Amino acid sequence: MLNKKTLHAIHSLVHIASLPRGMSISTTALSKQLYLSVSYLESLLKVLRENKLVCATRGPGGGYELALPASQLSVWSVAQAFDDRSKQQPPTSVYQIDLDALLGGVIESQFQSIFSSIFIGDYKHEMNPLDSRLGPHDWRFGFKPLAPSSVPVAPNSVFQLSQFMGIRATA
Repeated sequence: MLNKKTLHAIHSLVHIASLPRGMSISTTALSKQLYLSVSYLESLLKVLRENKLVCATRGPGGGYELALPASQLSVWSVAQAFDDRSKQQPPTSVYQIDLDALLGGVIESQFQSIFSSIFIGDYKHEMNPLDSRLGPHDWRFGFKPLAPSSVPVAPNSVFQLSQFMGIRATA
């Protein structure tokens, strides 16, 4: 079904689709927004680029943008790009072949019909271009600022004790 790579790819496509029209995003900015490493994100974007779901622009001001409009990009097309059935082991018995063929066909047809009707454009949100510059520690949770810590006023040593007690030191 949907593995973690597929889910991360869907999230990255939603972020790319949320950019203003004609704007691209770099892998470093996208990795900060999704809290993923740059190398992992580049591996995801490589698969998406090979399947013609995103296109890349090199050089300064370059980055990734969608190859298709977000309203035409279905979740099923992303799931197909990350389908790893070629890595699965062949069945070991005749009964497993029949059961897998029966259930796999039914489940996959239901899966395909559901995820073919869900599009990336359904989940995009309008994003401010300045949002791509946020760092991983720039939180927007609306917490109140912390109260300033109060530092106790006390003497550092016995010799300063008279200054805080109001007692004059006698020699």
